[in-house]
Amino acid sequence: MSGADRAADTEERLARLARLAGSDEGFFVLALHSFMESHARSEHPPLAYFDKFPELLWAFGDVLKTRGVPVERLATISRITKEHVLTNKVRHSFVRLDAEELLAATHNFLAFCDLCGIASKSLAELRAGLQAWDERRSPLERSAELRRVRDELVAARQDNRRLLERLGAYERDAALAAELGRKVEVLDTEARRERERADSKAERVDELRRALNDAKMERARLLAELESYRDLEQYLEHLARFTLYTRTRRDYERSLMRLTPEQRDALDEIRPGHDFLIRGGAGTGKTIVLLHAFDRARRERDAELGFGRPARMALLTYTTTLVKYDRYLAAVLRTAGVDDLITTADAFFFARLRRVEPRARVDYAVVAKLAASLNGTEFLTNAELATELEDFLFANAVTREEYIDNVVLRRGMRQPLSAQQRAMVWGVRARVIEEMERAGTLSKNWSRMRLIEHLERTPGDPAVCDVDLAYVDESQDLTAVDLKALKLMTRRGLVLAGDAGQTIYGVGSPYRRAGIDISGRTRVLRTSFRTTCPIQEAADRYRALTRGEEEEPNPQAFREGPVPELYTAATRDEMDRLLLARVALFVDTLGYDPENVTVLAPTRNDVARIGQLISRAGRAVANIHDEAFAFSQAGAVRLSTLHSSKGLDFPVVLLYLPGLPSQGDYDEAAGDTLARNLIYVAMTRAMDNLSVFTMAAPAEKPLADLVAVLADRPPA
Repeated sequence: MSGADRAADTEERLARLARLAGSDEGFFVLALHSFMESHARSEHPPLAYFDKFPELLWAFGDVLKTRGVPVERLATISRITKEHVLTNKVRHSFVRLDAEELLAATHNFLAFCDLCGIASKSLAELRAGLQAWDERRSPLERSAELRRVRDELVAARQDNRRLLERLGAYERDAALAAELGRKVEVLDTEARRERERADSKAERVDELRRALNDAKMERARLLAELESYRDLEQYLEHLARFTLYTRTRRDYERSLMRLTPEQRDALDEIRPGHDFLIRGGAGTGKTIVLLHAFDRARRERDAELGFGRPARMALLTYTTTLVKYDRYLAAVLRTAGVDDLITTADAFFFARLRRVEPRARVDYAVVAKLAASLNGTEFLTNAELATELEDFLFANAVTREEYIDNVVLRRGMRQPLSAQQRAMVWGVRARVIEEMERAGTLSKNWSRMRLIEHLERTPGDPAVCDVDLAYVDESQDLTAVDLKALKLMTRRGLVLAGDAGQTIYGVGSPYRRAGIDISGRTRVLRTSFRTTCPIQEAADRYRALTRGEEEEPNPQAFREGPVPELYTAATRDEMDRLLLARVALFVDTLGYDPENVTVLAPTRNDVARIGQLISRAGRAVANIHDEAFAFSQAGAVRLSTLHSSKGLDFPVVLLYLPGLPSQGDYDEAAGDTLARNLIYVAMTRAMDNLSVFTMAAPAEKPLADLVAVLADRPPA
């Protein structure tokens, strides 16, 4: 067949595939794999020797490598071979596949076509035709098959530790059985050819026959042993049904590209010139909506060039990690040229403070140092006094009248204070401010107060008010003075994205104290597009134990997935072994890209220790705290503290909890709430899979309750 004829044949077969869109999911995936098998054989006829799809595709990958395809792009071949088990279930058991499995299979098919250099208008039609699957079946009907698989995983979960511990031996035996299978085929072919030769020797035939029989007997023995692993095989097969959604970085990025109708409605309500708040629980896509709004305003701004001064913009968030993440998401969303506009709130404020106070410095520990030397009270420790000043009085811009005369509620503080005691604290406050001003070294929150005082004296000062539109991600992490200073600096309003929950050291609504008017301009997102139903359900059960009245309603998930799994251990070494085995399961067995697997741990010391553990096991790791880390980098298992995971998404989360980090100088109730909120945040970072590792009998009540929830027993 000539090259032109082969191209025409390929085009005709792709057109047939496009016409199948909207038919049965299982048969469609089977057709995709049939096309890939046929294409590989026609492209390289010597591959006819391979009669098994995985081996054929691996051999074709070697052919593509010789044609200059980079090795890293051949990961597509690995994903397709792991996916092939689905077609076997359709072919042999008439299993019905879920729409999400079809979408993932189609994504892999399109990647295969890209590898092969196949260009066809039918591929564009195939992408567009995917919408037909959503139109054919309701979400409940679409997920019925995966819910059945999930229920079977719930039963298997009860013995998950034993299954995990047997995984290494199973994979060893399975690989050896496969190797012996190939050896049997080679020996059988060689023996048959030897018998057909006119000059064959009986001794050679007998030798081949003995080797063939030995290989068959050894393979039969291994296959018999593999029967004892049937429960493990079924567990892995079921788990694999759910791993098609976010196994690769491209899959993950694809899941971020499209707004849901709910998110689109929220975006359409945001207009410059007014303050606006996007509220929602974990996973509802607040950040994605904010970034789309930011990009739309930026494009409108660029269109204003030549028609007066274009609007000046900034997108602020709380940590440098979130700055990197928002820049990464902006790149995924193809929002170009915005890196310089995305920064931390701290960097934004400090740059403007230096414009009005060139010699000013900001020291986050200065109040703690001064409180230790100026504390004349006998009722507050140095740490408690520092917290009272920096995190309550300065952070909320509390006035003397509020604090002493009105005895404002000090929510979250460890002990009550009388009016007389408050007057003593106010006196210390004055001396702390005097010392900071004398040295030119300001605390974080007092530096915001200085900016507010400057702006109230000089409204609209262009040295400070150089931004028209400010977009704030995770706005609940900013204090009232952060928000007030920002409000005074912007001309056309703020667009905020965050949870409704207030800070622990709050005085009413921080938005109201900041003068931000969001009445009638708040949109609540209620659907979680990040997490699966089982992860959301487990997190909701845990959250319900201490849920506050001011928190967001639980978001509703819609995507099926595997149940979260709990692994308990008597020692830290035992917990480490379980963690390493789980990493191997996701990366080596299920085929997740390493960067889609993230370990969350309580402290930086825990993160460093786990990094060494995984590195010694021969795997690359990447700590998201490292200055050189970028969310676009691939090939390494990711590590983060619980605190730093806030606002982020990870396909697989391994939540490593030997204990909990210190909660600081909070009262008992506030400290307990913070610990539980932190665990809830960590749980809901997971998009696809969640595994939790704890000690068998954790001492901390928040951890003990988590174990009870995941083990399906009532909390103590």
